[in-house]
Amino acid sequence: MRKILALCTAILLIFTISGCQSAPKNYVYPPYFTVKDESTGGEVYMLGSMHVGLQNTVYPEEIYAALDRCGKLACEVDVIRLSEDRAEISEAMKILECKSAAELMGEDYDEIKSYFIEKGLYNANLEKYIPAMWSIMLTQKAASDNGYSSEFSTEREFLSYAKKKNFTIIELETAAEQYAVNAGQSLEFQIFSLKSNVNLPYETLKSQSAALYSAWSENNVLMFEIMLSQSGVPEEFAEDFAYYYSEMYEKRQKKMADFVIKSLQNGEKVFLMVGAAHFYAKPDILDFLSEAGYSTENVVFENAA
Repeated sequence: MRKILALCTAILLIFTISGCQSAPKNYVYPPYFTVKDESTGGEVYMLGSMHVGLQNTVYPEEIYAALDRCGKLACEVDVIRLSEDRAEISEAMKILECKSAAELMGEDYDEIKSYFIEKGLYNANLEKYIPAMWSIMLTQKAASDNGYSSEFSTEREFLSYAKKKNFTIIELETAAEQYAVNAGQSLEFQIFSLKSNVNLPYETLKSQSAALYSAWSENNVLMFEIMLSQSGVPEEFAEDFAYYYSEMYEKRQKKMADFVIKSLQNGEKVFLMVGAAHFYAKPDILDFLSEAGYSTENVVFENAA
């Protein structure tokens, strides 16, 4: 299940910077949709982002052209701005803090700590964070060991592009709001999720990370649906998962869709960039737009396989 989380924790991943050197061009064809309001002239171009990436990633030129037409980029959070505001990060991180990770994890603590030491992930600072933060650190490690880095994320690519052209940037969320989603999981569910990953072979975690990236880079709808399913969640955690799913996806997707609808009704041209899962976790952004009477186009790029 943590492979789902990796799609959505853009903020936490700003700390993951790998040491990639020169690399061949990496062509990607990510989830990309358009929606228009014929009565107002409003247009919104919607890009599903990946919060980590590979060096020398090449996106279709159509995406940059759409951003140029809009001159306005809406995103979850401006991770470039945030990375330069240590005070905001520090304040938001308090949401994930606790008095003692050992006390929270109880009898599972020794096994989990030993695993983190073995993987070179443990440091004393982790002791003041809730289990969800430990899970995120492990997810980041698997992504990094596959060569992925937040330095080459979709967010950094298009935010950098927009900033160079002095485009307007709109943030739909705050760092604190995103951290709160992870902290809002029940303690029991956090420990279950963390132990599930610790008990998996590490190569399996890495393969999940690679599968996520592959699904995104090819806009593989079936793979996204499988990753976002509830399969594998024990009955005892069904309610916990449902609550987490609602907070992580459904409520946030409704807010994102409302922004798109308002932009369309106002006759605006806007480029929206949010995590790819928000276009596939039901009810997704496209579902909410459909309910409002809008038809969206799933753009298939000419060179996509």
